[in-house]
Amino acid sequence: MSTATLSTKGQLVIPNRLRQALHLRPGDRVSFSLEGEKLVLQRHAPQRARLVRGKFGRPVLVAPPGAPPMTPERVKAILEELS
Repeated sequence: MSTATLSTKGQLVIPNRLRQALHLRPGDRVSFSLEGEKLVLQRHAPQRARLVRGKFGRPVLVAPPGAPPMTPERVKAILEELS
């Protein structure tokens, strides 16, 4: 379990290990909810494909949930759009 300290402005820093596990990066939106006495943070599913750094630092293309299967043509079009 990771811990964080609430700042005087009500801010928390999400530990790096958790940010990486959720593929969170600056500018990403998250939502909060309460489950009993637990605060639950949930990442909003990206609406478009995006590039993230994989386990070994290589770029990995991540498709949004429900996206059609990736074909070589679709990958090429998305990479051009992201460039």
